[in-house]
Amino acid sequence: MLSKIVRRTTVAALLVSTGCVTGRSLIGSNGQDWDNTLAQAETAAADHRYADADRLLADFAARYPGTQGAVESAYWRGVIAMEPANRDGSPQIAAALFETYSRAGGKLPHQLEAGILHDIAVRLQATGPSAVVVATPTTGSSTATPSGAADLKAKDTEIQRLKDELAKANDELERIKRRLTAPTKP
Repeated sequence: MLSKIVRRTTVAALLVSTGCVTGRSLIGSNGQDWDNTLAQAETAAADHRYADADRLLADFAARYPGTQGAVESAYWRGVIAMEPANRDGSPQIAAALFETYSRAGGKLPHQLEAGILHDIAVRLQATGPSAVVVATPTTGSSTATPSGAADLKAKDTEIQRLKDELAKANDELERIKRRLTAPTKP
């Protein structure tokens, strides 16, 4: 009888330690691999290398399927896909990634944020050039407001103006860099 209890306890301990109880392995999820991968992806995203950040996170999920890190990678890929400067990202991609994250079940540290970002991504998909989608607080349904179209157009114009200014400033910085790195004639 004692050996049966010891055997059951051992099996239970193994299941918990390998994550079988939650369906996720702890290998690579809380370990250094995930921490390093997330840090590298954050650095890449901060440097506007969004495709590199997405690739790092997707590769981790492929290497360690079923781990908490693999689940978390879907959340972070969604966040990166929401970045307006990310030409490879889109609200559609982000919404799908947030949905994948939310459906994973188990412990989801960013469940609230993923839900909110999913809703924002869905609304961004629905907005066209002539309407802004506004949720009504009681029903959660959406209505298009033409008055918001003027605001949206003004914001788009301002964004384009700022992008043009930034491009000019970057061109000037590149010109200065080339001038400073050019060999001088003695």
